[in-house]
Amino acid sequence: MKRITFVSSCVVFAAAAVLGQGCGSSGDSTFGDGDDGSSGSSGASTSGGFDPSREDGGGGSSGDVDGGDDGGECATASAEAERIPVYMLLVVDGSGSMDGVNSSGTGYVAGERETDPEPSANGRLTGRKWIALRGALAAFVDDLAAKPDPNLAVGMYLFSSTATKPAGQVDVPISFVDTAHATAVKSRVMPPVFANGGTPLAASMNGQLPILKAYAPAAPVKPGGKYVLVVMTDGIPTDGKQACLTAASTALAGTPSVLTFAVGVGDENASATNVYDEVFVGDLAEAGGTAPAGCNTNWSDADKTGFPCHFQITPGSKTAQQIQADFLAAINKIRDTVSSCELALAFNSGDVDPAKVNVVYTSGSGQSSQIVQNATNGWTYDDPSAPTKVILHGSSCDALKSDPDGKVKIILGCKTVTGPGPGPDPK
Repeated sequence: MKRITFVSSCVVFAAAAVLGQGCGSSGDSTFGDGDDGSSGSSGASTSGGFDPSREDGGGGSSGDVDGGDDGGECATASAEAERIPVYMLLVVDGSGSMDGVNSSGTGYVAGERETDPEPSANGRLTGRKWIALRGALAAFVDDLAAKPDPNLAVGMYLFSSTATKPAGQVDVPISFVDTAHATAVKSRVMPPVFANGGTPLAASMNGQLPILKAYAPAAPVKPGGKYVLVVMTDGIPTDGKQACLTAASTALAGTPSVLTFAVGVGDENASATNVYDEVFVGDLAEAGGTAPAGCNTNWSDADKTGFPCHFQITPGSKTAQQIQADFLAAINKIRDTVSSCELALAFNSGDVDPAKVNVVYTSGSGQSSQIVQNATNGWTYDDPSAPTKVILHGSSCDALKSDPDGKVKIILGCKTVTGPGPGPDPK
């Protein structure tokens, strides 16, 4: 059988989901093919012959499933899609403004602090943004440790704070996230560590990017991944905005290429006592290659048309717990973005008929399920007329990401099984 390589950029994150119609781990279900209308939303075929649980497509003993007269099998090729790992380094703002300190460093901004919920803080008043950020980081790594995944490695650098480390020094190393690594991340941001000092973002980026780019995965982390820098800040760099933008654009163009995501936390109409430059944060995302198509590069309090190019968190009158939810959503969205359920098809354009492609998911427990073609909870092409990717959506994507041992197989030659929803139907 002809071999075709398929590569997936999908990695795991926590999400519960249910796939489409099951075809049975025992291999007793089949895909329909041909033009006789035998295929349906369940993926079962009355003509038999194609067994998605078998690499060769099954025996074809029930006769012709291709609509021809040769009595052959409909499946012409199949290959397992592999997930591309992600190596992520978080650069976290631990400056005084995160603790509610005003821009002059002479006091605190009214309403920016609340009683610290951590017992070890001994009732200290702490900045809402700092309480929120450290809580989101703790939830993020705890979630990863609960579902260990060799396709994701995470590290962290905390700049400024009451426990500053040099910008060129390893802080929390990039690593497979198990319980011990999650504990190391949390220990770096929990009391007695508090936000304090300035915002040397350019120095932090320039010091940490070489560490990220030099990262070489070791078991159980898989090789061949992509490199991601996530910057989370609430202030204006004390060492220059342009230096930060240059660091991001240079990293994007380098080898290995590094994507830089930007999470900005601050009120867009910030006063002189609480400075925040949302345009700069958007520029940072754009320089780092992560600004979404169509975003407003001038998004700010003066121009809120469209949507920002960065991940915007606006504290306003929110509690620390509410801001924490926003932080966690941003981090998970970044993880979702870099681990999208896009299964790249590496084949010659003439090797595949877009009307004869099917997708099978097998869970870590061995249960196989057919994913029907639709844009809601199934799969679609990036371009139906000239496809280069199969993209999973909704519950199908969530299920793959939530199961580190799950596998996807792309099968060519059998008539595409479609289901309800707005997805394209190539029949």
